[in-house]
Amino acid sequence: MRRLPVYLVIDTSGSMRGESIHSVNVGIQAMLSALRQDPYALESVHISIITYDNEAREFIPLTPLEDFQFSDIVVPSAGGTFTGAALECLMQCVERDVRRSDGDTKGDWRPLVFLMTDGTPSDALAYGEAVKAIRGRGFG
Repeated sequence: MRRLPVYLVIDTSGSMRGESIHSVNVGIQAMLSALRQDPYALESVHISIITYDNEAREFIPLTPLEDFQFSDIVVPSAGGTFTGAALECLMQCVERDVRRSDGDTKGDWRPLVFLMTDGTPSDALAYGEAVKAIRGRGFG
């Protein structure tokens, strides 16, 4: 079965505290609820969450929708918006996780990426380079 990898890249910098991260958490819960009502999504969607502030981390690895357990994302009191580092982490995860087509076997669908942030990247140069690399890889 071909999988549809969905990566949620979430800004957890200090400016996301309060209403911003609350809105993200509510939105993720609503998205999961809607997807779980779709039999096609239940068969194919796999979700991963990457969070970032001063550093990027894989918060939840790529997991089938039916097994995905979400707990609210908590934001530290301070931290930068290193979006370039987050996109580099994303590319590493995709390289590791996404199955490519091989001969007669079709690989996964093209990954979907949703980036949620409220700010300008603190690492503008790394961000610019990562965006170029992502565009070159044909993400959805």
